[in-house]
Amino acid sequence: MDVTADFIYCRLHGSEQLYVSGYDDTALDRWAARIRIWAEGGEPEDADRVLEPTKPLITGRDVYVYFDNDAKVRAPFDALSLMSRL
Repeated sequence: MDVTADFIYCRLHGSEQLYVSGYDDTALDRWAARIRIWAEGGEPEDADRVLEPTKPLITGRDVYVYFDNDAKVRAPFDALSLMSRL
């Protein structure tokens, strides 16, 4: 989750098992909170990082989120649920 550009590109592959599991309400709430922070120019405190956090961007960031957990056709429903939270 290291920020290395002035935008965020985020691919979500499943919360429990890659490419199979969907996202429950708690997981989607957590992702919505992270997305809001990134969009405001910050970095979420719970982000898994290798690098130190970057300085906040006053102008904010564009955030692109893709669900790639579609083995059980969950991706469209998870995307709609996340959108409703934002």
